[in-house]
Amino acid sequence: LSNALALDSRGRLISVQTAPGKFQIGVIYPKGSETVLADGYDGKPLDRPNDLVVDKTGGVYFTDPGPVVQPGAEAPSLPMPPAVYYVPSGGKIIKVADGIAFPNGIQLSPDEKVLYVNDFRGEYLLAFDIQAGGALGNRRNFGKYEGVTRTGERIDSGADGLAVDSEGRVYSATLAGIEIFSPKGEHLGTIPMPRKAQNLAFAGP
Repeated sequence: LSNALALDSRGRLISVQTAPGKFQIGVIYPKGSETVLADGYDGKPLDRPNDLVVDKTGGVYFTDPGPVVQPGAEAPSLPMPPAVYYVPSGGKIIKVADGIAFPNGIQLSPDEKVLYVNDFRGEYLLAFDIQAGGALGNRRNFGKYEGVTRTGERIDSGADGLAVDSEGRVYSATLAGIEIFSPKGEHLGTIPMPRKAQNLAFAGP
């Protein structure tokens, strides 16, 4: 099962693979090039990776929030807390961000200087500056979601898939619809949806 897909500069199709008991990031195409890029960190298996984005060097950023837990249900014990990871091209996986309630959708700015991360259980779309070797710095609240609900102490934005257009505007699939932010994080508007959108993408120029 593939939970997310992206093509690298070599034309390889990279997938977040979520078969039961086998969570990994790997190349699934072209035939004969299949390989596992990451299936664990620090000697522990991945919890349940969710989304990924590939940079122009072939490095892969991905989110691992763990499984979705319904309100009132008991959260399972996980090997590792939710986090964002980076796998350099030909290199070893590194953790680049944690302390995010439920890191979900992930995307790069057009110049690949900024990484955006959706927080399914937070009020804000997060942004990070990309540093040498794929590390992240200057974490900040980039844009505030409109479609946020609260049940006791639990926050739900439903912030899932992300897309970025050629002008650097950021589009986030949330409980409110498709929320659009300027490159400065200003909320430009929301495209209403008939039901909760999970992901989105652009095609063509």
